[in-house]
Amino acid sequence: MKSWRRPLLSAPYRFGVALLLAFFAAVSASLAQDSDPLDAAFRRVSNRLLCQCGCNYMVLSCNHLECPSATYIRRAIRTSLEAGKSEDVIVAGFVEEYGVKILPEPPQKGFSWMAWIMPFLGLALGGVAVTYVLWFWKTKPTATGEETAPVEPETEHSAPPELSPALVEKYRAQIDEELKKE
Repeated sequence: MKSWRRPLLSAPYRFGVALLLAFFAAVSASLAQDSDPLDAAFRRVSNRLLCQCGCNYMVLSCNHLECPSATYIRRAIRTSLEAGKSEDVIVAGFVEEYGVKILPEPPQKGFSWMAWIMPFLGLALGGVAVTYVLWFWKTKPTATGEETAPVEPETEHSAPPELSPALVEKYRAQIDEELKKE
């Protein structure tokens, strides 16, 4: 009878286990390296600011090689963090220097609050306007002064609606006049 333990202790198995342990050690070392508080703060701040080169990316993810705007802002963020400034103070300094356009979204206060409200308000007002127009067209009075009833779909057995004799005479007179002009 063969032992199941013997193949597990073979050289390829030990090599695979060692390779797997080395991989986990490398991953944990890289995670420990990324846990630098200064680097984490740099990432948070640079993800709160737009690059000013026109790419509409965050400063951290600007994809232009040697982008002068992103390079300057990244350097300024690093020096400010090394000087001990807080993240909010750094962002406020960039807002003072560049204006609100450096923020990826308008602040939710003051006049900028309108940028958050207007799309929804416009959508609601448009819906109300369309509803009113459709209701008005549905209940629009006819030429004789009567309100039109909702039109029911015609079936193959239904008769056409009856027209008033005065309306028929009016249209016949118009047709006769137009035929005399030709």
